[in-house]
Amino acid sequence: MVNYFFNYKIRVLDAFFTYNLSCIHRLVLLIAVLFFCIFKLNAIDNVGEMGTLHGQVVSAQGSVGIQYVSVAVYRTKTGELVDGIMTNAAGDFIIEGLLPGNYYLELSFVGYQNKRVEDVVIDTKNQHLNLGLLMIGEDAQELDEVEVVAERAALEFKLDRKVVNVSEHYTAMSGSAVNVLENVPSVTVDIEGNVLLRGSAGFTVLVDGVPSLLEPSDALRQIPASTIQTIEIITNPSAKYNPDGTSGIINVVLKKNSLSGLSGVFNTKTGTNNLGADFQLSLQANRWKGFLGADYNYGDYKGDKNGYRKTFNGDTAVFMAEHDGSIRYKWDTYNLRGGIEFKIDTLKSVSVDLSYGGRYSHNYSDLRYSDFNNFSPDIKNYYSDDDAYQGNSGFSGNALYLQKFNTPKHTLSAMISYSNRDTEEYNKNILKSESHEVLRGHKNTEQGPLERWQTKLDYTLPLGEKGNLEAGYQSIFDKDEDVTGFLEDDNGSGTYAENGQFKNRIHYSQDIHALYFMFGNQLSKLSYQFGIRGEYSKREVYIGVKGSNAFLGDDSVSSDRYDFFPSAHVSYTLPANQELMLSYSRRIERVRSYHFEPFYTWEDAFNVSRGNSSLLPEYIDSYELNYLRKMGGSYFSFETYYSITHNKIEWVRSVYRNNIIERFPENVGRDYYLGMDATYSFDLLKWWKIDLSGSLYNYKVKGNWSDYSFNEQRLTWNYRINQTFKINSLTQVQGNWRYYSKRITSQGIYQPVYTFDIALRKDFKNRKMTAVMEVRDVFSTNNRKNVNDGIGFSDYYFQKIHTPVLTFVFTYRFNNYKPFKKNLAGDDGLGGEESMER
Repeated sequence: MVNYFFNYKIRVLDAFFTYNLSCIHRLVLLIAVLFFCIFKLNAIDNVGEMGTLHGQVVSAQGSVGIQYVSVAVYRTKTGELVDGIMTNAAGDFIIEGLLPGNYYLELSFVGYQNKRVEDVVIDTKNQHLNLGLLMIGEDAQELDEVEVVAERAALEFKLDRKVVNVSEHYTAMSGSAVNVLENVPSVTVDIEGNVLLRGSAGFTVLVDGVPSLLEPSDALRQIPASTIQTIEIITNPSAKYNPDGTSGIINVVLKKNSLSGLSGVFNTKTGTNNLGADFQLSLQANRWKGFLGADYNYGDYKGDKNGYRKTFNGDTAVFMAEHDGSIRYKWDTYNLRGGIEFKIDTLKSVSVDLSYGGRYSHNYSDLRYSDFNNFSPDIKNYYSDDDAYQGNSGFSGNALYLQKFNTPKHTLSAMISYSNRDTEEYNKNILKSESHEVLRGHKNTEQGPLERWQTKLDYTLPLGEKGNLEAGYQSIFDKDEDVTGFLEDDNGSGTYAENGQFKNRIHYSQDIHALYFMFGNQLSKLSYQFGIRGEYSKREVYIGVKGSNAFLGDDSVSSDRYDFFPSAHVSYTLPANQELMLSYSRRIERVRSYHFEPFYTWEDAFNVSRGNSSLLPEYIDSYELNYLRKMGGSYFSFETYYSITHNKIEWVRSVYRNNIIERFPENVGRDYYLGMDATYSFDLLKWWKIDLSGSLYNYKVKGNWSDYSFNEQRLTWNYRINQTFKINSLTQVQGNWRYYSKRITSQGIYQPVYTFDIALRKDFKNRKMTAVMEVRDVFSTNNRKNVNDGIGFSDYYFQKIHTPVLTFVFTYRFNNYKPFKKNLAGDDGLGGEESMER
C-alpha cells in the first residue's frame, strides 16, 4: 500500500511538471512558491518594526569626532554579531534595520581603549535610538608600530574539501586557474591545459558555487589566477551538491573585498608569450556593498609536432603516414563582472551578481606529410595547414535572498541564476602539394546557443549545540542547439561551397528536479554528516535538420530517470592534532549533448567523429579514508580513495577508410581507481618552506566493444616539490618541480612529463605594490608524447611548446590602509586632523 501511494505521488508530480508547461512557466511558479515560503517564515520569526541606532564617537581628551572607529553590534543573549560599521569623518555612525531586542556595542580603534556600551534596547518606545556622544580614551601605553604579516597555508583541509589559497602560488600568478591546479595534489594538467581530477576529465566546475556551462578545462582556462581568492577541491561532495562529475567538483571562489569605503586591486602582466590586465573595485558603505571588475588576457605560444600513423588489414600494414612541422596556439579572453548586496536589516539581505565574457582560441599547425603503403614504392609528400577555432561569449546573472533567524546558524536562502553562451567552432584544413600549390580545402563548422536556468532553495535548522538539519530543492533547465556544416574547396580556388550532406541541426533539452536532506552532528571527538538526494531528470534530443550523412541512430531520443545519490562524511579527532576522515558518495556523469550527434563531423582531413544516441550515463561509487595531522605551522595528510565507474564511456577510435581515423563514444564496461594522495608541508628553516605532495593510483578498465577488449591496467604516480625561500620580509623566491609518470587510456599511453617553474616576488610601498617575475618550464621539458593502438591502427604523437616562458606581473592595491592619528585633539584642544597612509 505504501509503495502504491508513493508511486502514485511520483506519477502525479511527473504529470504536473511535464503537462504542457514550458521551462519559463515552471520557473515562474517555482519563484512564487519560494517567495511565499520566505515571507511566511519571515512573518513567523520576525515580529515588529525595524529600528535604528545612531551616535557620535569622540575623543575623551578633546571631544573631537574620530573617523574609522569600528562600531560592532552584538545580541546580548547569544553574543552573536549582527551588524557593524565604521564612523565617518565627524565620528558619526548610523545602523539601520535592527530587529526589536537587547544589544550591546563594542567600539575599537588603534591607539584607543576599547569601549563597551551595554543595555542598548530596541522596542516600540525606542525604535530610533540616539546614543549621543560616546567617548573613548587614548591608550595609555604608547607602542612602536609592529607589522604583523599573516601567511596562509598554500593548501588547507576541511571535512569535505581541500582549499587552495591562490595568493600563495607565485609561479602561477600570470596564468589561469589551470596553472594554479598544476601545483595541487589529486590534479594533473597536460601541456595543452587539459585538467584531470584523480585521473578523470569528468568533473564539474563551479564559479562561486554556480555550475559553468563550459567544458571543465575550458571553464578553468577562462579564469585568470589574479582574480581568484581560493579554489576548492571536493572529491566526495555531499548530497547538497549537484552530483554531476565522475571525480568530483572544483569550485573557484573569486575575490570580493570587504573593506569599508572604496578599495581595489589592479594587475598587469607582460611576457615573452602573453600579456594582460585586470582590476577589481569594491565599495562598502552602510547597508550597501558592491564590486566591479574586468580582465583581459592574451597568449601566443609556438611549438613543434611530429608523429606517424599506421592502418592495418589483418597483420599487414596497408597505409602509413608520417608528419612533422610547426604548431601555434593563440587565445584571448575577456570578462566584465559586477555585483551588489543590500542588507535589508540585520537578518535579511539581497545580492545580485552579473558577468559577461568570452574566450577565443586558434590552434594552428603547418605539417609536412609523407604517405606510403606496402603496395607501391611511391611516396607521396604534401603539406597540411590546419586552423582549429573555438569561440564563445555569454552572460550570466545570479540573484540571492538570504534570511537569517534569531537562532544562530538558522538560515533560509533562495537563489535563481541564468546563463547563456553563444558558441562557434570550425576546423579548417588546406592540403598543398610539395611545391605548396593548394590542392583542396575542407572546413567543418559548428555553432549554436546554450541556455541554463537554475534555482535553489536551501534551509538549515540547528539542532542542539552542534547538530543541524539541512534540506533543499534544486532545479536545472538546460537548452542547447548545435548547427553543423561542412564546406569544400575541391580545386584549390579558395572558394568554399557547402556540402548539404553534412548540414545538421540538433536540439537538446534537459530538466532536473532534486530534493536533498542532510543531518550532521558532533559528539565529543566524533563528527558526522549523512545525506540523501533524490532526482528526477527528463532529457530530449531530436534532429531538426538532417543531412544524408547520418550514422545509424534515431532522429529523436528521450528519457526519464529517477535517481538517488547518498553521501556520508565522518571524522574523528585523535590526540596530538590528528584527525581521521571517512566519506562515501554516489555520483553521475551525464551524457553531453555532442555525444548524441548521430552524424559525421570532419575534424580535419584525417580525422572524423560521430555521436551515439544510445549512450547511457556513467554512475560512480566513490570511497575515501583520509588522515590529517597538524604540527604547529606544518601538516601532513594521507588520503586514500577507491572508485568504480559503471557504464564507462570511452571515445573509441577505428579506421574510417584508408588512412582516416574515426572516433565515437561507447559504453564499454567499468573502470576502477585505487589510489592515495600524500602531502607534507613544513618549514625546514625559518626562511625555507617546503611543500611536498604526491599521488599513486592503480587504474584498471574492464570492458569489450565489437569483439575488441578494453582491459587495461597500469600503476600511475606523480609528485610535486614546492619550495619557498624568504630572502627578507618583502622578498621571496619560489620554485616548483612536477613529475607525471606514464598514464594509460583505453587505447593508449601518455609518456612521462616533468617540468620546473620558478618565481621571484617583491613587495613595495608597505605591501601596496607587488612585482612577480615568473619563468615557466625552465628546462624546456614539458612535452607531450603518446602512443595509441586500436581497431586496425596504431599511431605515435609528439608535441613540444617553445619554452621557457618569461612573464612579469605587477599588482597595485589601494585602501589596504593603516589608519593612524596625527595631532588628533590639537594643541589648543579646539580641533584636529586625521590623515591616512596609502
